[in-house]
Amino acid sequence: RPTTLASSSSQRFEEANVTFALTPQQVQQICSSRDLLLGAKGDYTVQVQLRFCLCETSCPQEDYFPPNLYVKVNGKLCPLPGYLPPTKNGVEPKRPSRAINITSLVKMTATVPNTITVNWTSEYGRNYSVSVYLVKQLTSATLLQRLRAKGIRNPDHSRALIKEKLTADPDSEIATTSLRVSLTCPLGKMRLSIPCRATSCSHLQCF
Repeated sequence: RPTTLASSSSQRFEEANVTFALTPQQVQQICSSRDLLLGAKGDYTVQVQLRFCLCETSCPQEDYFPPNLYVKVNGKLCPLPGYLPPTKNGVEPKRPSRAINITSLVKMTATVPNTITVNWTSEYGRNYSVSVYLVKQLTSATLLQRLRAKGIRNPDHSRALIKEKLTADPDSEIATTSLRVSLTCPLGKMRLSIPCRATSCSHLQCF
């Protein structure tokens, strides 16, 4: 359950403590998920993650770090994502807000609670929330396997989509006469080996 990091009106630098405990089953899940193969980094695939967002209940929130965030887990400093270079002069650099893996700092026991200490700079009119989650990290191979299990879309669907885009609109003065689709992934900049496109997408370009 999210914990509110409320800012007091009298202090600029805030501090809050969040305590949580793992169950015996959760400890077992984490410990048995560690990759101890030769050459592997020994990371856990079941992780304890820390997430921050704005304290706003009107709609789902994205990850959002409080300013000047500083986190300790059981008294040990928690590494945070590095600062991004500012896009404009005079703009304060910010960290990319995302989930923080704190598994290595958590006590792998069900008998002793864990304490997270959060320090941040308060902002007028803004409060934040912090949550601790137990998650399973999915690899790209697992995600690809799930996509393949859904099967391949019928080619007739793509043909119909192309015909629809080339159909002249009587209300428009501009008509599409040709369509160009690249065999290079727009993200990875490499030749597509397994073309993918979301079912909700209206464009032809694959990733």
